[in-house]
Amino acid sequence: MDGGRLVIDEAPGGGDSRAWLAWALAAAAATMLARNPLYSLIILLAARLTTAAHGLPGQGMRLPLWRLGGLILTFSALFSALFLHVGQTTLLRLPASWPLIGGPITLEAAVAGASNGLVLLTLLAVFVALNAIVPVHDLVRLLPRALRDLGIVILIAITYVPATMQHWQRIREAQAIRGHQLRGLRDWRPIVIPLLVGGLERAMGLAEAMVARGYGATDSSRQPMGVRAGFLVGLAALLAGWFLAIWVGWQGWLLLAFAALLLWTLLWRLGLRYPRTQYHSRQWRAGDSLLLLASLLPLLAVLVPLPGRASLAYVPFPQLALPAFSPVISLLLAGLALPAFILSPSQHNGYNT
Repeated sequence: MDGGRLVIDEAPGGGDSRAWLAWALAAAAATMLARNPLYSLIILLAARLTTAAHGLPGQGMRLPLWRLGGLILTFSALFSALFLHVGQTTLLRLPASWPLIGGPITLEAAVAGASNGLVLLTLLAVFVALNAIVPVHDLVRLLPRALRDLGIVILIAITYVPATMQHWQRIREAQAIRGHQLRGLRDWRPIVIPLLVGGLERAMGLAEAMVARGYGATDSSRQPMGVRAGFLVGLAALLAGWFLAIWVGWQGWLLLAFAALLLWTLLWRLGLRYPRTQYHSRQWRAGDSLLLLASLLPLLAVLVPLPGRASLAYVPFPQLALPAFSPVISLLLAGLALPAFILSPSQHNGYNT
């Protein structure tokens, strides 16, 4: 409350949730198509800069990303080195009698594994940024109204984990005040049992609140035969288009686009039966257009045949070498960091009371 004005933060960081979703999807697509570790590092840094500029305090992952990233890179490099015996730079040689892992352990295999782990870490950083910037209920609101039940389930599942972690922390602090210390399996009982009881109490309270608001009181009317047939045709076209896109080419992509359009139209028509009340609708602003433009830049880098396109792929075999680098592609990928500079973190939505 600010001078009689109630401020509601619908999308922290001054961007529309749809624009932020487009930014995250574009960054994920660029990460998966540009397998060069240098480009992955650029996208990773852009995601971390955007998270630092627009992320809400206390929202997102509690485990530091650098610690999780170290685990991912180490495991990926070791797994690849143990099972992929390819390359000219041999670090050590395991007995050939050992199944699966026997043979030479090469530097090239370890680097290939670390490169794949970096791609996974970059994808994780992108979606951590989306989770830290856009509230979950705003993302769920983007689902078609026909999938409202699925949206409620997703929202409950995502918010239940942080609530359980907070309850876990409170129980540990309370037991520590009483002098309780964890030394063995028996010492976990005073913590696990209150945690389970608290989870059941929250589940019962949530169920009672949903029943009181009429959740589950659905009508008994069946879907028209035309709608069910349309979903069947759309799913069949989606599967056929996927196979055609792999084996034939552009005809499969056209069929995929037709199937996606058909399914989306059917979901939209079904959603008209379930009205949704919006107490405050956010208007598309100039900052959202800039955010959408920043989302298109990495797609240009990976989809348009630009100079240095061959540098998108990186293969350390047969002998390790530095990855190729294109300044044009790197600048376009660095455009993912533009939201950290072009959007003001203080932008918000509000309405007067």
